[in-house]
Amino acid sequence: MVVLKAKGTSRISVHSRYRKKYLDWLGEKYGPKAKAAAESRLARGYQLHHLIPDAIAQKHPLLRMALKRVEGFTIDRGTNILDMPLAKTAPMKNMQKFMHMNSHSNYSKHVIMKLDHALSKLGPGSKLTPEAIDKAILEVEDSLRKAIQSRSLPREVLKEVYKDGVFMGMTIAMLEAPSHDESLMA
Repeated sequence: MVVLKAKGTSRISVHSRYRKKYLDWLGEKYGPKAKAAAESRLARGYQLHHLIPDAIAQKHPLLRMALKRVEGFTIDRGTNILDMPLAKTAPMKNMQKFMHMNSHSNYSKHVIMKLDHALSKLGPGSKLTPEAIDKAILEVEDSLRKAIQSRSLPREVLKEVYKDGVFMGMTIAMLEAPSHDESLMA
């Protein structure tokens, strides 16, 4: 599937490319059972979520440095992807998980804060090695992944979802209607 953005960056994301990178990374890091479990979740309708959203990667100085100076760097790399259930279709058993919806402005602000902090710890950009840049980004990605998986994101980043008065779970904070400048894939 190809996802085009109506506004903002003109970058085209090919869903299958980052799906493969994510699954390959899971298999390498956690083994074939973790990869198979993720494939099963994706087959059931889970959605791929960029831990550092594409719109931020196109503008943030740390990510801009990585795109220029870290060989092979892409925002679609497996370390920056997490599969999450959709809020609209998540079954009740997912009440203890965060769910994903398209627009997540509060989450994006949180990510920018983490990237700004990582950049401030690195020092002058012209003296940074590609390895230091990549390590800083990996630490942010890892921190975001752990926060989502352990349900420890800051409260202001989250929104409770109710259906017919029944608590369905938490979503990464979003606008009620998806904005047109965000992709359907996050």
